[in-house]
Amino acid sequence: MITKKTEYAIRAVWELAQTSEGLRTAAQVAEAQQIPPKYLPQIVAELVQAGLLVSARGYRGGLRLNRPPYEITLLEIIEAIQGRLDLFECQRGAIDCLHLPGCELKGVYDRAKGALETVFRDTRLTDIAFHTRERGIDAK
Repeated sequence: MITKKTEYAIRAVWELAQTSEGLRTAAQVAEAQQIPPKYLPQIVAELVQAGLLVSARGYRGGLRLNRPPYEITLLEIIEAIQGRLDLFECQRGAIDCLHLPGCELKGVYDRAKGALETVFRDTRLTDIAFHTRERGIDAK
């Protein structure tokens, strides 16, 4: 499951991809993508640690992408915030399950995970078109 925190991270990184001139403040990113400002510092710290963003402190400080947007995938952002994209507990490693080993469903779960990872790995920031400003954040 993609968490709300991860969705905010995707939106924040995408917002930074929309500008090529200099740095954007966290407040600007939060306002533009309607992200609650209290969540952004932790998200930004994790994205900086993952090497996706650069953060500059001070009067003229702010945020920017660490690489061109066509090089950043959704999977990188997702994994920076929530780790591996495991859909089911059995995909996380050793667990107490009466059906393992030899579970008939685990293969299906693994194929589903693989398909989802492929979509996110193949989707770069430049492939996305969010229209939150024109339609509102919850518009379909």
